[in-house]
Amino acid sequence: MKNTILALALATAGLAAVPAFAQDIVQGNAQQGWYVGANAGYGQVQKGPYDNGNFAGGVKGGYRFALNPDTSLGAEVGYVYLGRADARGQYTQNYANYNGDNGKSKLQGATAGLNLRYSFSPNWYGEVRGGAFFAKGSGLTDDKLNPEMVNFNSTRYYAGLGAGYNINKNISVGLNWDYYDGSQSDKNIRLPTNLYSVSAEYRF
Repeated sequence: MKNTILALALATAGLAAVPAFAQDIVQGNAQQGWYVGANAGYGQVQKGPYDNGNFAGGVKGGYRFALNPDTSLGAEVGYVYLGRADARGQYTQNYANYNGDNGKSKLQGATAGLNLRYSFSPNWYGEVRGGAFFAKGSGLTDDKLNPEMVNFNSTRYYAGLGAGYNINKNISVGLNWDYYDGSQSDKNIRLPTNLYSVSAEYRF
């Protein structure tokens, strides 16, 4: 918990400091300034007791500054909810308390990371991103013979990519894939989640 608080504090301090380091670049198509965004879609787990998914989405905000006329770097924090997946197969047969619903997983958490955006034109862009994922979740352990329901908190990572369209200088929409490593090895629980989503962003 202390590591999570420290990481969030450093990320917040970094966001506050970023504008001071922004260069006076002839921007071209590059974006610069504060932004907020949201995304929604399908979160899929494919590991151990789980092989399905559910509704997922998140919110984020940060500051993006121009590295060159077409490339921007952003520092951002956010929160993501990655849905619930149903347990499957032998795990449900061997989970002593299974009643058809209580074997579901749950995963959510805060994020702090960077995104690199390249503008192909005034309208189209591509983006890669990654950072720390402060996972909080629950689910069945990866033990077919004796699965147990556990809760966990861990600091892991996320990474993703996307492409989008700038409707105007303030608003854009996009399609995204992101991977969230939700797991805690000492509790033998693994909920790696692929999030496929649509997004919207507003820039100030």
